[in-house]
Amino acid sequence: MEVENIQTEDRFMIYNVMGKSIMVETELNKEFRFICPIEECGEFIEIWGIIKMVSLEEYKRVLKETLEEHAEFEAIKTLTPTPLIFEGTVNGKKVKLPAESVQSLAKRFIDTFLNL
Repeated sequence: MEVENIQTEDRFMIYNVMGKSIMVETELNKEFRFICPIEECGEFIEIWGIIKMVSLEEYKRVLKETLEEHAEFEAIKTLTPTPLIFEGTVNGKKVKLPAESVQSLAKRFIDTFLNL
């Protein structure tokens, strides 16, 4: 995804939010708060922070930490999006988590499906 296109994105996937993938509606580099109630997520989740573009090295480090914590996210190892992370808190705990624009996710899904 080209950098100028990412500036217009308003939906992002955040990976490993208490072991879940969560879609949020926000703008790049804009602080947001998202609450997922027990009825929707199986547990109360409050996310507060920003999604930002980082260096490829920082993105790879955050991705590696996520995979070490939760091996079930192995599929995101193949991500080749603009290097985005969520930085903030999940239920008050400071975190850095890999993120991806929903547009990039959709393209990756379609490319995978077409290559089956």
